[in-house]
This record gives sequence, C-alpha cells and structure tokens, in this order.
Amino acid sequence: MTFASISTPGQQLANQLREQITKAGVWSPRSKQIAIGPSEIGHECSRRLAYKLLDWEKPNESGSSSWAAQVGSAVHNYLAEVFAKIEGYEVEQKVQIRSNLSGTIDLWDSIRGIVLDWKTVGFNQLKERRSEGATIQQQVQIQLYGYGKAQQGATVHKVGLVYLPISGSLDDMHVELFDYDESVAIKSLSRIDDLYTLLSTVDVEANPAMLSVIPAAPARTCSWCPYFLPFSTDLAKGCNGDTQA
Repeated sequence: MTFASISTPGQQLANQLREQITKAGVWSPRSKQIAIGPSEIGHECSRRLAYKLLDWEKPNESGSSSWAAQVGSAVHNYLAEVFAKIEGYEVEQKVQIRSNLSGTIDLWDSIRGIVLDWKTVGFNQLKERRSEGATIQQQVQIQLYGYGKAQQGATVHKVGLVYLPISGSLDDMHVELFDYDESVAIKSLSRIDDLYTLLSTVDVEANPAMLSVIPAAPARTCSWCPYFLPFSTDLAKGCNGDTQA
C-alpha cells in the first residue's frame, strides 16, 4: 500500500466536512436563483446567459459554487453589521432596476451619493484588478445598481467596487470608482432584451441545436460555469467552453 492510498481519520473527516460545505454552497438561495441577476448581465458569454434565461439543466452545478463564494457571503454579512451602525451609510438595499430585474446594493453612501459593491478576492485577483481595473461584467453590475438606486429618486454621483483581500491586510484593499453612467445600464439591458428576442426567434427550447447560433466566449474561467461540460458535442447537454470536442 502506498502512502497516497492511506486514508487517515483526519482525511476522512476532511472529506465529510468538504462535502457538507460544498452542498451548502450548491443549495444556497443565491446559487438556486433562476431569474438572471445584475451580477450576471454583463457577462461576456452570451451562451451562458442564454442557458440561464432558459433555466437550462446545469451539468456543472457544483462547479458554480465555491468556497470563495461562501467566504464572500460571510464577509458581506459582517460588513453589513459594521456599516449599519454608522450614520450616512445604508446596507443591503433592495432596488428594482426594472419590472423583471432587481438587486441588492451592498453599501450606499448617502452623503456622497456613492453606490458600492464588495468583492472578496485572492492575491492573484487583487493583483489583476490593480493592473487591469474592474472587469466589464463588474462595471455593468455596479452601474445597474446605480440605475436601480436612481429609480428610487436618489441622486447617484459615483459607483464603485471595493476589492477586499481574503488574506493579508486591509491595507491591500483596492477601490475602483466610476462616474454613474445611466447609458451603461440601459445598453446592458438592451443586450439582454436582444438575446431574449433571438432565443424566441430560433426557438431553442424546441430546437436545442440552435444553441450553436448563440455566441460563446471561451475562457480559462469556463470550469466555473454551471453549464460547462468538457468536450461536449451536444450543446443541449452542456457547453464545451475552452475545450475542444
């Protein structure tokens, strides 16, 4: 028997704990959300959005839930407790962006008119955001939150993303701040409407093969997509993403 094949009580316990934590992430309310949310609308992969809009079966459901996401939720809850006690800030605000789309603003700075969203990141992600800035998907998300807040009659001056390191020090925090731009939100909503129209026109549900006309954006992050199925030749079962059949 090799050392690698030995299962110690500690390893057995680790496997059991890991399984329970993973299940908790998969079955969390956020992961079971069917309606598309502001954090997804700006995703560059239209095929992923199409699967979500169609409520397609997820061949990689466990891949869409990670420990990092659960840590992020815990940090969000903690920060909500912190800032709820400070005058001038409002936490976890629900906003209606339009009739079929709502979201939750992590932090609203009512004095300066700034909508903020927390992002917990690892070292490499933090380094990327410092050098490359916020992703388009994140920029769309925060502008949509700003748009939702503006619909409530608030004057929104800025929107921002606060990147919090999950290791190291808060001195490493990085903030990306943008002028509030209603046009970004409206353009992203129009993109979703166009995708709805395309899906209805080609009737993907009746003809799954037509998923091929929905453009994909293969990337190294495909393995985290709930619709990812490596080397798939049948888009009805899953997207092969950055692998080739």
